[in-house]
Amino acid sequence: MNRPSPTPTPTARSGAPWLRLGAAAAAVALATSLAACSGGASGSAGGASTTSTVTIGENADAAPNGYDPLLYSAGQFSFFAGLYDALFVTDAAGNAKPSLVASSTTSKDNKTFTLKLRPGVKFTDGSTLTSSLVKQNLDRRSDPTLAAYGQLSKTGSSAITDIATPDASTVVITWAQPQANGASALADSAGAIVGSKGIADPSSLKTTPDGSGPYTLGSATRGSSYTLKKNAKAWDATAFAFDTVVFKVITDAQSLANAVASGQVDLAGQLDPSTTNVVKARRSVTQVGGTIVGFPVADKLGRTNKAFAKPEVRQALSYGIDRATIVKDLHPGAKATAQLFPSAATGFDPALNTQYAYDPAKAKRLLAQAGYPNGFSIDLTVLGKPTDDEVAIQKQWSKIGVTLNFKTATSTDAVFAAAQTQPLLFGPFSIGTNPAGFVAGVVYGGFMNLQHAQDPKIGAALGQALGSTGTARDAALKNLDAAITNEGWYIPVYESFNYFGYDAKKVAKPELYTNYGQIVLSSVKPAS
Repeated sequence: MNRPSPTPTPTARSGAPWLRLGAAAAAVALATSLAACSGGASGSAGGASTTSTVTIGENADAAPNGYDPLLYSAGQFSFFAGLYDALFVTDAAGNAKPSLVASSTTSKDNKTFTLKLRPGVKFTDGSTLTSSLVKQNLDRRSDPTLAAYGQLSKTGSSAITDIATPDASTVVITWAQPQANGASALADSAGAIVGSKGIADPSSLKTTPDGSGPYTLGSATRGSSYTLKKNAKAWDATAFAFDTVVFKVITDAQSLANAVASGQVDLAGQLDPSTTNVVKARRSVTQVGGTIVGFPVADKLGRTNKAFAKPEVRQALSYGIDRATIVKDLHPGAKATAQLFPSAATGFDPALNTQYAYDPAKAKRLLAQAGYPNGFSIDLTVLGKPTDDEVAIQKQWSKIGVTLNFKTATSTDAVFAAAQTQPLLFGPFSIGTNPAGFVAGVVYGGFMNLQHAQDPKIGAALGQALGSTGTARDAALKNLDAAITNEGWYIPVYESFNYFGYDAKKVAKPELYTNYGQIVLSSVKPAS
């Protein structure tokens, strides 16, 4: 059984690391992520492979807000997959597979989803997996601080209206709208199940995990390292090769690369492209794409900046970005793109990149049409100083009459708060291999839409994508990608590639989750 892995974080030059996390964890994650490059790992250059210990380098804190898996988006599930199991988990091909669920059936109208639970699953608190426990978990979906439940909440596109428990091993879920792919809505972080003690007292999860995963938490130093020990009693313990997994937090890009090259860690993801040669000189490197870097539009209603109420303004900003030049000058090997869906995703449409190619004259015409012939100003909060990307776009937008003002944050809380006080953010996003689920949980029903804006074109395409399968779903996803682009809900700049370094003498080539660009934890095995 394969496990999923987290949403990519940015490189040193591409934006804010808090975008990897759920909204509730964002500010704390930045504050607690510390560079930690000291200490040896279990790997040894040229030594015999064992299943004793593997050390994984992480470029952001794995659990900044404690050990409640529902506080985080899929971006943290690579770590939490060791401590918790989920109703369904996504494999490297992007398919939601049963995990705590033994089997499932969907009604003909796609309105009800019946789950048969795996028997004999135990949690670290001694409790057992039952339908009642699953219901208690999912009933937390009304809590706005639980980022994993964004799309399952009352306003989410995969909202649940009722959960029935006809017997101890059966859960019947009723959806507000038809869901042809209900398993995807209950996969990974959204489907993680917490034991009875953690549900009764969620505050206990701040310091003590309560899961049924293949590992238990050993030692932990917040923002530095986390040690997981094999739970031999776990039902799926044999699917994970190593007895001990150490997650070491190394936030500095060069230090992370050095740690892989020197053997301080056995493998690490999210290497900055500029550091890969350091790793290649002594270790192996592999890559995967799928991360879109750009501007999520936080204000589609004009509440923080009146101009953003007009879709023509949002379109003008897209036409005003010379993406090809930014890629050429700053990100060789990346791909310029004008759409949220990456090139490997179902629904990607190359015609959109042609349609929204750099055209400053058209940008000016759209601004004039929207009532801003002389342009307008935008405030963008940055932590420290703006990235090279942001500075380049500032210069390009000045050519169409738009002034981008950088506001330096004095704390990570101020960066996070900007999502509600300013029209734009900047950073990387990965939609994964479930584009409709990402749009439902993040773009339309979650962190990228704190004002709960509605758009009939996006909403209709999303409903079709969630309620269809096969070629009909493919067509709906293409319409959804186009609607997000045309309505200007996200202003992309480029698609980046994620690089992973590993010691091929210690571990086999890791399996990478295609669009998330992360390591599947169960695929981490000793070199043969």
